[in-house]
Amino acid sequence: MIIVLFVLSTITFILMKLSPGDPVNKLLHIDVANVSQDKIDAVRDKLGLNQPVLIQWWEWFTRILHLDFGTSIQTGEPVMSELLYFTPPTLIIAGFTLILTLLISVSLGTIAAVYYHTWLDRLIRILTSAFVSIPSFFLGIILIYLFSQKMQLLPSSGIDSAAGYIMPVIALSIGLCAYHVRLMRSTLIDLYQSKEVAASRARGMSERYILFADIFKPALIPVISILGMSVGGLIGSTVVIENLFDIPGICYFLVESIRSRDYPVVQGAVLMIGCFVVVSNAIADIIVLFLDPKQRYTHLKKKARLRNSRKGQVKQR
Repeated sequence: MIIVLFVLSTITFILMKLSPGDPVNKLLHIDVANVSQDKIDAVRDKLGLNQPVLIQWWEWFTRILHLDFGTSIQTGEPVMSELLYFTPPTLIIAGFTLILTLLISVSLGTIAAVYYHTWLDRLIRILTSAFVSIPSFFLGIILIYLFSQKMQLLPSSGIDSAAGYIMPVIALSIGLCAYHVRLMRSTLIDLYQSKEVAASRARGMSERYILFADIFKPALIPVISILGMSVGGLIGSTVVIENLFDIPGICYFLVESIRSRDYPVVQGAVLMIGCFVVVSNAIADIIVLFLDPKQRYTHLKKKARLRNSRKGQVKQR
């Protein structure tokens, strides 16, 4: 996790330096106002932009180690305080999207596998093929038209109430869960053909017992693993959804900061998003470790082997 975040922060810093535009020009509005070169140089010296790139990176990186993301060029406020203000809406949307995706995927995937090759299985496959082809922003526009303009049930923008989160979560979940429904279905079908299921049927176990006792938990392992790796793409879709629904989240804040060339905010926001993605993948790995006895046994066996080797080294000394 530390290596990934270090590489992410360094690449972000380099890309911001290579991107066209100057934050000083945006700050002083040089395109619409007459500003002397002395004032421009003074602002650049104050912001530390005249220093060599390596020195700028080192000063920024050492501040990061103390959780100091610097000061926003545009507002003059600490970047950390602004990120803490804009992060909760994004975390709420992404968190509920993952939960809703998992619930829909497990439910519909299980139904499709249990009623394999029936009209219900075909209907679920048709719906998933249709929904996986619809972009989240287009689905968001349809939801705004139906539930906000026509029915006037939900707000079209903002998060003044909990209802403001409903349409963004649905718009993100529909396309994401379509793929995971198929994954859950195919995994359950493969497990139904395993030797363990054949042995349970030979012992006279019911199909309900086989589903929930033998194959349901193993079927969750690939779904949760892929769902954890889907967080990066989910954050990318959240950028569009937050701008579509005018939600003041960290992705919306990141887009505005990129437009204004606010280097400290962009670097801090990307690092914050990277932390969220890495932590989500780590949580998914931990859940899989508890769901899969084989992986848990292998992990404990490696720890025991390492502990015994250390004891042997101590005895030799």
